[in-house]
Amino acid sequence: MRKLIIRQATTLLALAGLALSLPGHAAGQATRGTRPVTTEADMQTAKTPYTAEYKVTHERVLADGTTIIRETTEVKALDSQGRRMTATTIASADRAPITHLMVYDPVTRTQTFWHSPGKVAHVLQLPAAGQHCQTITRDDVSVISRPKSKFTSESLGTESIQGIEASGHRYTTTVPVGADGNDAPLVSTTERWTALTAGLSGLVVREIRNDPQQGKTNRELINLTQGDPDPTTFQPPEGYEVVTKDSSGCQDEAPAETRSEPTSPK
Repeated sequence: MRKLIIRQATTLLALAGLALSLPGHAAGQATRGTRPVTTEADMQTAKTPYTAEYKVTHERVLADGTTIIRETTEVKALDSQGRRMTATTIASADRAPITHLMVYDPVTRTQTFWHSPGKVAHVLQLPAAGQHCQTITRDDVSVISRPKSKFTSESLGTESIQGIEASGHRYTTTVPVGADGNDAPLVSTTERWTALTAGLSGLVVREIRNDPQQGKTNRELINLTQGDPDPTTFQPPEGYEVVTKDSSGCQDEAPAETRSEPTSPK
């Protein structure tokens, strides 16, 4: 008889405030119309309230030599309450621009997603710190051992970008032969520059990702305004339907409660 082992797993909380980038794969996904996703690179340590605007260019060369270039605009905002907003605007020659927005509120422990134009905002109530969920694992599933990727990093020194002193690092990942069906090593690099200015330390001001499968993504800071953003920046537009889902952090668990309510007039 197969034995089921039930063990407690620490809940992983998603924090906003940076992906979608959309850095890396997130940037590629954003150009295909997905909503912003918080990534590890976006968990910036900046404390001073700000609004930062980025230009994101994704370039991919197909096997026949065709080059596909997509450009998006990304805006990130942080206020004195610790709320973080990421807005990614995707433009296309055959349709009107659409903006995907995500807000993380550490006080209410919520993540809110909506897009504009649109009519609905989804609010995810994050689980309380320390809350656990049950994960069932099986002992009859074989695990295929895969070659380990090699990671290296190097310092690029300091540079002034948009008048901000920044420190740069280059991270290189090498996927060995056969790890992903590849007959030659796959080498991808990420060049990331972060602010050294007090209060803005950790703010990404430039990021260049080069992946042999996904293409090249260049994310560049083009404007930075310090100070608290307008409070409406962190709220769905007036008239949107707000759908709230309570979550314990377990992926397969049905929502404990879902409710809809119109946004309050400002």
